[in-house]
Amino acid sequence: MTNELQTILADLGFTDGESKIYIALLHIGETKVGPLIKSSGISRSKVYDILERLIAKQVVSKIEKNGLLFYQPLPPNSLFNIIKTKEKKIHQQQTALQTILPKLSQLHPKQDFNIMIYQGYDGFKTMIDKTINELNSNDTYEAMGISHTTESMRHYARKIYIAQQTKRFKARSIFDRQGIHKAQERKTPWHKIKVLPLNWHTPALFTIYNNTVGIHIGKDQSIISIVIKNEEIARSFRASFAAMWEISKFL
Repeated sequence: MTNELQTILADLGFTDGESKIYIALLHIGETKVGPLIKSSGISRSKVYDILERLIAKQVVSKIEKNGLLFYQPLPPNSLFNIIKTKEKKIHQQQTALQTILPKLSQLHPKQDFNIMIYQGYDGFKTMIDKTINELNSNDTYEAMGISHTTESMRHYARKIYIAQQTKRFKARSIFDRQGIHKAQERKTPWHKIKVLPLNWHTPALFTIYNNTVGIHIGKDQSIISIVIKNEEIARSFRASFAAMWEISKFL
């Protein structure tokens, strides 16, 4: 029984010494320090400190009679005072946290992005199919740096513009001089095409739609497509596309 009580008291925040003194007081009732020392086996210097802590917990009281101090346990239901005190403190902490949470959120950089890497020609096809699936009629697909590629990549990339016939999304593309021969086959009523100034060449293809940015490097089995989903990054690439669009010319 005593061990069970000590476990419960420990859960309430009692130290081992506090539990022993409190249980001894419950057995003895109102008493001076001497019987508590004998019952608990705790030294006199420590007993006084423990009793003061139990008084602070509002489970023990002390009175003075003829110049002598007597201690007595308060009714056991006074233990609920400890829980109430904890609940009050938790409420105060919650209120304080709610107050400073907006400021903490401002300090914490947002990491709301997702990165996918597609490798090889099969990965390139998977990325194209996923792009088509995600595009809708209100979207605009922008591609910058379309250059010379292999025939297989050229053929599969056309699927995006073929999909415009049914999904009706808009598109804008900027070709360099090495890739301009592919422009004619990608013309649709919803596709605007420009070409970079002479001798301008981009080493990678950049694609942008919604909150998605694609960086595509290499050809066929060596191609790597890095797809990033993040609103801020997409906005930055879209601004770069707009600048390149301004200096490029319509076919």
